[in-house]
Amino acid sequence: MRRLLNGIILSLLFILILNSTALATVGIENEVTAYLLGDYETGEILEEYNIYKPIEIASISKLMSYLVVMKQVERGFISLDDKVYIDEDVIQIKGSSLKLEEGEIFTVKELLEAALVVSANDATYALAKYVAGTEKDFVKLMREEAKAIGLESAFYINSTGLPEGELQNKMSTEDIFKLSRYIINEYPEVLFLTTIPYIELDNREYKEENTNPLLKEIKGIDGLKTGFTNKAGYCLVSTINIDGDYIETENLRLISIVMGTKSEEKRKELSKKLVQYGLNNYSKRILANENIPVDIVYMPKSKDKEIEIYPSKNFSIILKDGDYIDKDILIDEGLKLPLKSMDKVGKIVLSTEGNILEEIDLIIHKDVKKENLIMRILRNIKEFIVNVFKIDKLTIFRILIKK
Repeated sequence: MRRLLNGIILSLLFILILNSTALATVGIENEVTAYLLGDYETGEILEEYNIYKPIEIASISKLMSYLVVMKQVERGFISLDDKVYIDEDVIQIKGSSLKLEEGEIFTVKELLEAALVVSANDATYALAKYVAGTEKDFVKLMREEAKAIGLESAFYINSTGLPEGELQNKMSTEDIFKLSRYIINEYPEVLFLTTIPYIELDNREYKEENTNPLLKEIKGIDGLKTGFTNKAGYCLVSTINIDGDYIETENLRLISIVMGTKSEEKRKELSKKLVQYGLNNYSKRILANENIPVDIVYMPKSKDKEIEIYPSKNFSIILKDGDYIDKDILIDEGLKLPLKSMDKVGKIVLSTEGNILEEIDLIIHKDVKKENLIMRILRNIKEFIVNVFKIDKLTIFRILIKK
């Protein structure tokens, strides 16, 4: 009876351990307003908390400002080499800045770098005025772009993210993710800007480091934008490219968003924790490679007998460590020889927990011919002798040689 009771207790403990593992989370929910970890390529959200509520975004607004400027460049209305005159209006802008002075001239490219690298409000405002004439008209362009790419929660009142009374720019964390993906896809050169370590002006004593605290912390981090206001808290959109080995894994780019932390140090700590969670738990697994055979099929009437079969296409998927994938190989019945290279011979079904992920045709990579009639007769004779007289193949070979 005691043994039975002990067995039941151990079983219950085992179940509890399994459940606690299955329900494990990133563990930063109580220290942020929201967070999101997602895959850049597919848009799949891997981990999330409170991502649908519109919240203050502070200088993360500058991602949309960057997008608007680049759209104007793409459409030919302005150039990255255009010269922008800094007027009295620009130098009144508060907060983090390039410390612009009236009468200075910068290129559009230089001001974009300052906006993204050191989160310069004055540089962003100068761009807004240059592109649209007034910041008010620039905000109209921001709203138009948000609508065009489906950012339903976006609410913009200025180009910088600075508070205006009780109002501030807002977006949901989900929409920040969408915007980040869109920018990296449309303008991948943004990642060259967001990895610039510092901005330095030779004509005066100005040197400010990149505001992204993870650039020096985690190898592979190459973006994207910080933000802070009293309402928004300390925020960070970061992105990292993880190199695959192209045998078992492919490259994976993650986007990590942490919103509303209490301090710069907490922003760094919690953002690092979220990125590291992604690195430790997720990979883009190669489940089918069109150049690697998945099985060998025995075809007794063929010349080669054992035929390698291959997936007709590549297939990869993001998996969390511990996820199990079922691979069921189904060979077509009634296959008739000869077969030609690239002929379909079956399919592989990839599934997890009963849910089918993908069905992929299986093909051959070389012609499969029928075995020559004489060779088939000789083989049948050999098999008959082996089976009847229990003589091994080597002995048969020696007998044939002697004769």
